[in-house]
Amino acid sequence: MNPNLLAWLKTRIRSIRRQTPPSPFERKLGRAIQIFTLLVLCVFVLWRVLLYFEIKGRFARLRAAGLPTSGAELNTWRRPVADGDNGALVMAQAFALRPTFQDSRSNEVAQSKLILRTNGWSSETHSLVTAYVQTNAQALAKAREAVRFSLFRYPVDYSYGPETEMPHLGALKTLSQIVALQAVLDAEDGRSNEWPAQVEFQLQLAATLDGEPALYSHLARNTMIHKAVKATERSLNRDRPGDEECSKLQAAFSHIGETNGLPLALAGERAMMAPVFRLSWEEIQSSNHSAEQTGQPLKPHRYLGKPSFFLWFSGFLERDLNFFLQTMEKSISFAELAPPRSLEITNWFETVEVVTDKRYFFLTGILLPPISRSVQREASTQAQIRLATTALAIERFRLDRGRLPADLKELMPQFLQEIPKDPFDGASLRYKSRVRGYVIYSVDTDGHDDGGRESPEYKKSSDTNSYDITFTVER
Repeated sequence: MNPNLLAWLKTRIRSIRRQTPPSPFERKLGRAIQIFTLLVLCVFVLWRVLLYFEIKGRFARLRAAGLPTSGAELNTWRRPVADGDNGALVMAQAFALRPTFQDSRSNEVAQSKLILRTNGWSSETHSLVTAYVQTNAQALAKAREAVRFSLFRYPVDYSYGPETEMPHLGALKTLSQIVALQAVLDAEDGRSNEWPAQVEFQLQLAATLDGEPALYSHLARNTMIHKAVKATERSLNRDRPGDEECSKLQAAFSHIGETNGLPLALAGERAMMAPVFRLSWEEIQSSNHSAEQTGQPLKPHRYLGKPSFFLWFSGFLERDLNFFLQTMEKSISFAELAPPRSLEITNWFETVEVVTDKRYFFLTGILLPPISRSVQREASTQAQIRLATTALAIERFRLDRGRLPADLKELMPQFLQEIPKDPFDGASLRYKSRVRGYVIYSVDTDGHDDGGRESPEYKKSSDTNSYDITFTVER
């Protein structure tokens, strides 16, 4: 053996022999660390097992109730509709027939402010709107064929979760805008017996989304109803339809107000978003590549809910998922209530937001804000429907008696079975006569009665005033 190597080995051996054995304290400390580590591991495993069974139980209860737990399940959960009975296929033909102007004029007529009561039209605007409506005559005729169907199932694949594409929503809202413009044109030109049918057509377009289990679909439906209310308000300020037309439109508003689709929309939203909490490493990496990095538009991908084992076992996103499912269950229970009781969700969500931040439920914190606002938007839509229904009853009273009612109680029972309630405080809708006409209003989300103060078209950020939801007729 090499003498140098032998000398080095002897030196190392002597050094090892000279090392002092660990003291009793060091041995106790080592054992304490081992026991602590074992306890932490046992506590983690116990926590993880309990979390696993808690989430499994939540999903099992949903399936036992016949509810979907993923976007893929949502696809098969929806009621199948035969092609021959599916009005959505005919509506798709209407979408395809819709042309647009080749210049900025299409943007001008798409502005929602055109149908507001306070927006006066110039002769140029009148001509532009007339040309735009006539250009879309074929699309509107085909859409009228579509709304005669009773069943609608638009082609949507919900397994894409938050990336689910719903191009029919934009097309429907555009058709609704065109029909609103047609209603306003009819009122401007004194076609008293025609414009109420156009507004009823708007409501029929909105009703094609009644069975669609997605929050975006529900919000699009509310937007279309809002347009119908605004078209009615503007038209009543310029024209006086007959009792039969008012009665039919009043019944149409009452009917669409009877449908509470928000619980269904939230149940669908829960199913679509649940797999987002169980991303695989590949899905996480692909989502990190932005369009700017790749130079190509990002393609949506299906959320399969199959995470990598180590990511799943860590429990970080699983605890987030558990809180999300718990919160969604409570949100749906609130949505099932009639306003103003449903609006108690606002105070409850303040507590949820604190817990979300404090316990680092990141994904839940991203997904919940639109859901919390949806209940308020639903109440706002209900308020608008009730205002329109009441205004049409007042117009029928005026046609019958030759005057405005001194109080809404005069409308019962001939024109209203009961006075509609304000969704925001449960009191009756407010009514005030004016020098010309009247205003009916709801106190809106702040619950403060502002005497029927109408919100400006564009509210400045420095404006500290509160406003009501109003329906005003000045004639």
